Amino acid sequence: METVRIALPRRRRRSLHLGLAVVTLTLGLIALFVLPGAYAHSTSSGRTATAVLAGIWLPTAFYVVNRASGTTTLTPEGLRLRTAVSRRLIPWHTVTRIEAERRTGRGGVRWYVARAHLVRGRPVVLPGALAEGRQDEAFRASLEALDRYWERTRPPAEGVLTSPADPRSA
Repeated sequence: METVRIALPRRRRRSLHLGLAVVTLTLGLIALFVLPGAYAHSTSSGRTATAVLAGIWLPTAFYVVNRASGTTTLTPEGLRLRTAVSRRLIPWHTVTRIEAERRTGRGGVRWYVARAHLVRGRPVVLPGALAEGRQDEAFRASLEALDRYWERTRPPAEGVLTSPADPRSA
């Protein structure tokens, strides 16, 4: 079987990085020019406000970089998940289901992610499989590739076998 790589399209990654750059620039300008003037004549320092800005920026930056750089590679061994900070292999025999999940954010913004449900543990969101709508062609192609690969590599369904001499079979 060929190896299939699922990642955000280049344009989408670029727009995420551009958004992060705009947020970084805006918060940096506020911290440099607005906060010192606002706290110049008060007894409290601008350190608290700067810490709040940094507390907003750091998780946002981490989330965007992690989302934009994440990929899922389909191999005969399993799903190879790669993000900016982690690497993980999920063997195919541990995957019970693959689904597209709709998520809703503040203001009613909706997006879709692909998730793999595992035999043990909670579902894992697959990096690189993200769309603003279910009709996104790249996202649909990713889901189809996931389904095809999983169907080919999953083990056959196991039934409970009983013998005629077994008292439970009566």
